[in-house]
Amino acid sequence: FFADWKADLWSKRFVRDHLRYIDEIMCAAARVVQAVRRRSKTGSYDSLHVRRGDFQYKKTRLDANKLLEKSRDKLEEGGVLYIATDEHDKNFFQPFREHYDVVFLDDYKELLTGIN
Repeated sequence: FFADWKADLWSKRFVRDHLRYIDEIMCAAARVVQAVRRRSKTGSYDSLHVRRGDFQYKKTRLDANKLLEKSRDKLEEGGVLYIATDEHDKNFFQPFREHYDVVFLDDYKELLTGIN
């Protein structure tokens, strides 16, 4: 947070224009995206970013059924759904598995060679 809106804008633009991941990370990410696309019959997939462990306020944590309810109309029934999450218990996402082919980054660990 910046009190001065100009400093805030400058900082956001600086990050947007100058901060880059190293090539090894970009290449590993591309390998994962390619593998997820291959898993799909159409070559496309849906994705969710579900943060579970870093919120100060517990009311921000929705259960899986509520997440499914809120996102279902945006997701392709039966399609591949990539979920990026910090949730350790992947069984949390069982309601999604009943409607989608759910995958996580953990499913593609072998593609992350060379990444620390």
